[in-house]
Amino acid sequence: MKNLDNEKYILNIIKYSPIFLVLIISIITTQLFIYERNHSFNNDLKQIEETFYKENEDKVKEEVLKVYAFIKEKKEKSEENLKNEIRNRVYEAHQMATNIYEKESTIDENGIKHSKEHIFETIKSALGGIIYNNGRGYFFIDDENGTKLLQPLNEKLEGVNLSNYKDANGYQFVKKIITTIENKNEAFDSYYWYKAKDSSSPDQKISFYKYFEPFNVVIGTGEYVKDFEDELKSELLEKIRNIRFGDDGYIFMFDLEGNILSHYEKELIGKNGINEKNEEGRYLIKEIIEFAKEKDDRFINYISTVNPNKLVKNKDKVSYVKIFPEWNWLIGSGFYIKNLNDDIEKRKALLKESNEKAINNIIYLSLLITTIFVFISFYVSKIVKDKFKNYKIEIEKEIKNTLEKEKLLIQQSKMATMGEMIGNIAHQWKQPLSVISLSNGIIKLNREFKSFSEEEIEDAIKGIDDSVKNLSSTIDDFRNFFNPNKKEESFDIKDAFDKTFKLIDSQFKYNDIKIIKNIQSVIIDTYENELLQTLINILKNAKDELIKKDVNEKKFIFIDAIKEDKKLIIRIKDNANGIPEDIIDNIFGAYFTTKEETGGTGIGLYMSKNIIEHMGGTLSVSNVEYIHDGIKYKGAQFQIVLILC
Repeated sequence: MKNLDNEKYILNIIKYSPIFLVLIISIITTQLFIYERNHSFNNDLKQIEETFYKENEDKVKEEVLKVYAFIKEKKEKSEENLKNEIRNRVYEAHQMATNIYEKESTIDENGIKHSKEHIFETIKSALGGIIYNNGRGYFFIDDENGTKLLQPLNEKLEGVNLSNYKDANGYQFVKKIITTIENKNEAFDSYYWYKAKDSSSPDQKISFYKYFEPFNVVIGTGEYVKDFEDELKSELLEKIRNIRFGDDGYIFMFDLEGNILSHYEKELIGKNGINEKNEEGRYLIKEIIEFAKEKDDRFINYISTVNPNKLVKNKDKVSYVKIFPEWNWLIGSGFYIKNLNDDIEKRKALLKESNEKAINNIIYLSLLITTIFVFISFYVSKIVKDKFKNYKIEIEKEIKNTLEKEKLLIQQSKMATMGEMIGNIAHQWKQPLSVISLSNGIIKLNREFKSFSEEEIEDAIKGIDDSVKNLSSTIDDFRNFFNPNKKEESFDIKDAFDKTFKLIDSQFKYNDIKIIKNIQSVIIDTYENELLQTLINILKNAKDELIKKDVNEKKFIFIDAIKEDKKLIIRIKDNANGIPEDIIDNIFGAYFTTKEETGGTGIGLYMSKNIIEHMGGTLSVSNVEYIHDGIKYKGAQFQIVLILC
């Protein structure tokens, strides 16, 4: 009944466990996918914030650096542009003077030819009337001695020799004009001069001179670098003030004095905000300037005073600032945190919606796949169940056949030794049969001759009785050995060896084999007859090998049976020089034998190993060397290990 319940339990496991397993795997997999999706979603949310923040930082930084590069490029080219401008101006004036000279030096339609003095005055009048750059620019004419011939903005200097004039740094710049006339070429010059009488410091001025051959003079003009740069700054600021990007991006600029140069709020341009506070009570422009001086090319957080979107509460701002040191300009741009957060929330909402759709798709797909696999599992489990039943029937048949074969093999193994056992019976019966024969002779003689006493007759009768009992005991021992008993029982290993020796002792004595025993008294629960058969097989093999030795050589078998921890260890070794190494690994194989000529079957050791393993133990063999009575021997050692309860 119990076996039927177990079988039913196993069949239910086969039937339902795949379905249950599919459901568990499906649930776990789905949860893992959902967890991974949510984890990815959270990472994406965090990534969105970081990415948006970084993108906005990169954007405003890029815009500031573009403006910075634009200003730097214009600044670096300003001197070159200035030189090109004044050179072109001089070229135009030179061409004009050349045209006047060529026209006035020829005879006109009235037959009049003008003097050089008249022509020169005409040229002076033409060039002196040209004023440009908002009244700053003019043309001048100097002769080879350094005398000023034309100075339209200061006519008092005309006719004055300025050859020894020095600029604010002591440079005699008029000498450059004289040299240009001597070389009859053109040249640039740079010197420092005061723009006005009340100027406290000189400014750099760049001039260009070109030789005018008809009068051996130079025509020149010049421009103060500061005036040119101021005009350039105005042009650049006008362009920068119109820069817009994104929803509310613009460029703000201050000088390091706090004057606002560019801003989204046009009305702030030109004002000084160094002492203006924001809502936090911070001197914002002053703080930004100080921050930029200490940490140029960095980001700063603050509450802005204005917002292009006119949202009063939307003034938290992050700006990137950088100083243009040549002009002491601070260039900056930023983004508003609220606007950024609004964009982030929009992106998060889209991402959340996408995540929910993905999770729903995962659940739907998981349900579909689970349903499919449940049906497949149910079908497969049914097939497996049917296969199991068929295999069970076949296994039962196979087990039955195996058990029958095992019984047959054990019996064959016993029968294989029966001939030898019969020889053992014959040896053990010789003595009691001799006693019976002798006692019987005494009784016969006494009946004829009455030559024995009553006591001798009683002894003879007693001898017959004891011998008969001995013969009967011997028969019982051998009958018990051949009895196929499969019942486990408790017995002392010492008694088991005694029974073994009773069965085989005569053969060992006959072949002059000495058995040296070291057997402890150990109680064991197992199959006694099977263990006896194993011991007999091992001892018989040892005897067969020892018989091969020289007649005069000593023959030993050593038996040790000891208890170690919870194990019974039996070691049986001989001094027959061991098993050849090329066959030692094969001796437990079925039908392996080296005794074909003497009728060996090769099942003795094979069955012995099976018997011991069936008992839950191990049987192994090895070649060992040892010393006994001071003499070194070599032989095969069989070791049996059995677990004690």
